[in-house]
Amino acid sequence: MGYWSIYFIAKLGLFYSGFIGFHWLPNLAFAIVLVLPLASTRHRLIRAMLAIPVGLALLYHDSWLPPISRVLSQKQALTGFGSDYLLELLGRFVNIWVIAVLGLLLVVYLLLRRRLRFATLAFLGILSAPFASLQGGNAVSVVAPHPTLVNGSATVLPKQEPTAQLETFYAVEQGKRVSFPAIADSAAPFDVVFLHVCSLSWDDMDYVGENNSTLLNHFDVVFRRFNTAASYSGPGALRLFHSNCGQLPHRKLYEVDASQCNLFRNFEAAGFEVRGLLNHDGHFDQFAGMVQEPSGIGVKLDDNRFAPVVMHSFDDTPIYEDFPLLSEWWTRQPPSVRPRVLYYNTIALHDGNRVSGVKSRSSLETFKPRLDKLMSDFDRFITFLEGKGRPVVVILVPEHGAALRGDKVQISGMREIPNPKITLVPAAIKLVGFKGKSGDAPHQPLQVDKSVSYFAISTLLADFIADSPFAGTGGKPLAERVQNLPGTPFVSENEDIVVIGRDNGYLMRSEGTWIDYQPGL
Repeated sequence: MGYWSIYFIAKLGLFYSGFIGFHWLPNLAFAIVLVLPLASTRHRLIRAMLAIPVGLALLYHDSWLPPISRVLSQKQALTGFGSDYLLELLGRFVNIWVIAVLGLLLVVYLLLRRRLRFATLAFLGILSAPFASLQGGNAVSVVAPHPTLVNGSATVLPKQEPTAQLETFYAVEQGKRVSFPAIADSAAPFDVVFLHVCSLSWDDMDYVGENNSTLLNHFDVVFRRFNTAASYSGPGALRLFHSNCGQLPHRKLYEVDASQCNLFRNFEAAGFEVRGLLNHDGHFDQFAGMVQEPSGIGVKLDDNRFAPVVMHSFDDTPIYEDFPLLSEWWTRQPPSVRPRVLYYNTIALHDGNRVSGVKSRSSLETFKPRLDKLMSDFDRFITFLEGKGRPVVVILVPEHGAALRGDKVQISGMREIPNPKITLVPAAIKLVGFKGKSGDAPHQPLQVDKSVSYFAISTLLADFIADSPFAGTGGKPLAERVQNLPGTPFVSENEDIVVIGRDNGYLMRSEGTWIDYQPGL
């Protein structure tokens, strides 16, 4: 087998360390083909030439990288990446310790290849892989049939195997729906602002030391376990827009006409004026088109080019400064009797952004100053709204996290697996002009620790419209409103992968197989 022994032994080392998976049967077949005796030199040469691409393809198949079909489907988006950002991403794949160990393994092979049968070691290692998976000795392991179900913080379900648990979850979610009453009947109408932030999770904030953000302390409600259920912007936006109903499977976000579930169409039906604003041009992945499409979301986007440019995206398009954009837009709005709803999307924290005047070209190094700047801008905007004297419900809800920390399964910045470090985000609500009632904490935000998602926000908004918190005396205390919000067990997914909460941990379904997943590794 020659140097191919090192190929298999190295992959087995990565497998047992949790860096990759290992499909033992294809690897065993490949190893057998490599050791078959061939008398003809020509045939040995052909086998050697074919073995290289096969070995690379098998290594990719064993890795946790997205399937090739997924990569090809994103070809247009990937071609939009700038060369600096592509080099930065490639650099994140380099692990000095792994390279050093592999180099040491090569040295050992060269010194001992005449004394040890490395091919035998490789075969023994390959045959050990299925038993190791069943034992669960690495970062991910195949789940045995019918494991015990976790008691979700929001919904108690019977003991089931994972696929049945997921189907039960969606059956329960399918029955959820909330509609908004007419705002004209409200005792104290109010405006609503959604601050939809790309790339911010609790884990990201903890990674850069901002877990106790001053901005979040200025909010009235903070959700500690808010699950966005997606790790990409498009699905994240669709899930927000679909928040008047329960959580849909990923594929149905694009398949069904759920106009009755559309958050902003419900606002319009309730008598609100709906507007949209981005701090970017929205061309990447056709985000602006998705937001404005009449047959889909249907939110009209206003011009943003009057605001100063604060940085550039990974494709060198401008990103506008958040506070000047928001405050100037608000100032330019003509007086209106109808309450308004603003959907605002910012990519100031997106991976690959380049900040003008900052020496570092690493978007990981600039994340903290960009986060500080964004929080400062939002804080200033809330102060600006308070000065206007008009009641406003401000809702901070990130699309997904930035995956700053990374792990053995995904490099920093990769979000193919929607794990809780990416999808649990710091959602919060600020009631501008709210005086508080008996039972409300006047200075500290109410902490919501149970697992919730978008349906909780729509439910709370419907409650605000029916029983305005700005109406002065009377009405329910904010703490009581928050306490009664519906919960949603943890389920996150992308096109090919589903992650569910279970047994105080998580399971991941990939290629039809459920495996234990430990995102902290």
